[in-house]
Amino acid sequence: MDCNCKLSGNKVLELPANLAPRFFSGLAKSEVDVVLSQATHRQFLGSSVILHEEDSADRMFLLTSGRGRHFVLTHGGQKILLHWLTEGQVFGGAALVSDPTKYLASTEVLSDSCALMWQRTTLRELVMLTPRLLDNALSIAVTEHIAWLIGATVSLSSDDAQSRVAEYMISLACGIGVGGPEGIVISIGNEDVAAGANVTPFTVSRLFSKWQRDGVLRKGRGKVTLRRPELLVAS
Repeated sequence: MDCNCKLSGNKVLELPANLAPRFFSGLAKSEVDVVLSQATHRQFLGSSVILHEEDSADRMFLLTSGRGRHFVLTHGGQKILLHWLTEGQVFGGAALVSDPTKYLASTEVLSDSCALMWQRTTLRELVMLTPRLLDNALSIAVTEHIAWLIGATVSLSSDDAQSRVAEYMISLACGIGVGGPEGIVISIGNEDVAAGANVTPFTVSRLFSKWQRDGVLRKGRGKVTLRRPELLVAS
């Protein structure tokens, strides 16, 4: 696997040319270089759990290739999907805070992925040196994570099953969708959609069949192509 980072061993010299992480927003190149010099480059196979809920928050990562997501497990073993991750996003941000804490959720990658990793003690030193890093992390938490939580809570409180699935698919299209010749391709299965929209896999299968007949989407093995996403809301 190759994320196109420029490396010297496991040390990072430069990010991929097309990557502009919000975590580095407003930093001078010299400041970015210092932060990168303290990172370790890591590779992960698809379906790997990188961080575990309730573990000590002692590491933070920046995803440079691949995709992932946060999740929690209920006492009954049900997997509840949370925020999705794409290239350029950070996870494990609890390691940034001054008092030692634990991760509130687990994080997994869904495909072979690469990421940069910083140890908590290193992060704290970098934040003291470059306070903008902490500002950026707070901005990410508010505009991405909390906004996602508000949207999910409102949807679950007010929408019927069809609307929840439709809104969830639109959210995925914006977050992890990839443009293709036939539409927006989302690599996801029925069970994951069901978990994210809080419906049954049968409901997802029924709705996908209906939307496929209507030309809204095309269902493939492990992926969905949204051909006319605007019709999801109107359906």
